[in-house]
Amino acid sequence: MSSKSDAARNAVAAAAGLDGLLRPKPVQPAAAQPDNVVEINPETAAPRVEPAPSEHRKAAKPQEGTVRATYKRVMLYLPPKAKKKMQEIAFITDRKPHDIYLDALREFLERSGHPGLL
Repeated sequence: MSSKSDAARNAVAAAAGLDGLLRPKPVQPAAAQPDNVVEINPETAAPRVEPAPSEHRKAAKPQEGTVRATYKRVMLYLPPKAKKKMQEIAFITDRKPHDIYLDALREFLERSGHPGLL
């Protein structure tokens, strides 16, 4: 906005007695620092030490023979009712839902003529 319209708006606000309500006056920053703030001079601060490349943690490799190492990951989207039913079946049979999904897949593959894939 231009300074002309600002001046006009300020004049109208002052005439209406709303000068402080429409345009609050800027707050001056406090001169004193709180006691819990410490200034650090970058020249005297200790230099940041980066760890050597050998010190970085390496990602843990899956152990051979585990499901994570031998199986491939697949995303499965189920309707909420189907997911709830699978969880219920897993709970009743004291198994994990993953095992129920694998059994269903194994049964489907065998029915389709692909025995021995799982």
